[in-house]
Amino acid sequence: MSSTDIAMIDETSTDIVPGQVGFNSAQRAMLAQLGLSDAPDGDLMLFSHVCQKTGLDPFRREIYMIGRNTQVTRYEKVDPNDPESNQRKVTRYETVYTIQTGIQGFRKRARELAEEKGDRLGFDGPYWCGEDGVWKEVWPETEKPVAAKYIVFRNGEPVPAVTHFAEYVQTVKVDGNTVPNSMWSKMPRNQIAKCAEALAIQRAYPDELSGVVLEDAAQVIDSDGQIIRETQRPPARARGAAALRDRAKAETQPGTQAAAADQPVTTETADSGAAESTHEPASAAAPNQMSTQTRRKWINRMFQLLGEGDCGDKDDQRIVIAALAGLPIGSLEHRDDVDDDQLRAVVNALNAFEKDGRLGAEITEILNTASLAEANADSGEQQTLDGTEGGQ
Repeated sequence: MSSTDIAMIDETSTDIVPGQVGFNSAQRAMLAQLGLSDAPDGDLMLFSHVCQKTGLDPFRREIYMIGRNTQVTRYEKVDPNDPESNQRKVTRYETVYTIQTGIQGFRKRARELAEEKGDRLGFDGPYWCGEDGVWKEVWPETEKPVAAKYIVFRNGEPVPAVTHFAEYVQTVKVDGNTVPNSMWSKMPRNQIAKCAEALAIQRAYPDELSGVVLEDAAQVIDSDGQIIRETQRPPARARGAAALRDRAKAETQPGTQAAAADQPVTTETADSGAAESTHEPASAAAPNQMSTQTRRKWINRMFQLLGEGDCGDKDDQRIVIAALAGLPIGSLEHRDDVDDDQLRAVVNALNAFEKDGRLGAEITEILNTASLAEANADSGEQQTLDGTEGGQ
């Protein structure tokens, strides 16, 4: 496709056209609804390129770009304008984006690629092994496997992949201890097996599937290929939405720890050893009042967490937001109709759910409670109507 053809792409179309560079206006609006309104242009261009290469559609939820608030440490010059300036170690929270898809996306694309190329595909596995290195088709429930293996046969050529549990497991902090998250605790065999299958498929079709991470194995990777651990300090544990709301509001009071989006930047000069200084970001806003840019980041984080908790329906999102903000269910016309303190409370509560490994479960509990309350209200209204009719 020529540059003229690219320029003529319909800005209102939601379909990704072969050869398209970047996303058009309509597609960017849809991506904003998926929590990517604040994503940098470079990340969106990369996402568009990966969508083109893989043939997966982000608007059909076949592929995602997820932003995670991640603690990143770099060395930067004290004086950027001085080529001989000393360096200092800077630690700050940044949104790092990962492109990922589910195992069904890998399976679907593998079969499509095989059909396009006329390949014969075969599969063998999964298998699991322990410390003894003996591969088994069935793994006991009482212990976690050390590794999983899966083999893809492309035109008779085996493409094996082995994934080690310790290297792929997703973890959370609970009471100061690092433990597998809810899915990896509940189904360790299934999770590590999916990682092995996805890796084997990716190795079978490296040109088309490079740059995509399986959602069950998603880790933030730095430019050197090293895993960056998400090291936000989790708040003190509390159970129940009310307790989480109270704690979240308390955290936003003067003199308490700022939330993730307002984290200070900690710097340490390379020559000073243990010397450290903390600089609060300058802001012209009133205390506890967010700037427009900061509020946008908090809203994006809220929608990201709701998405990770499998809460994509707008009505369901309004219910969850209202519940965590301490508002009556049904009182929100729009999902962002909350003030800054309420927004902090919602995001901090969702963050706490995620850190506890109970994000999906807590959201489900809120929705179930709201549904039950609605059902009880309807039942009471019907009983009142029946009683009135009976008294006539």
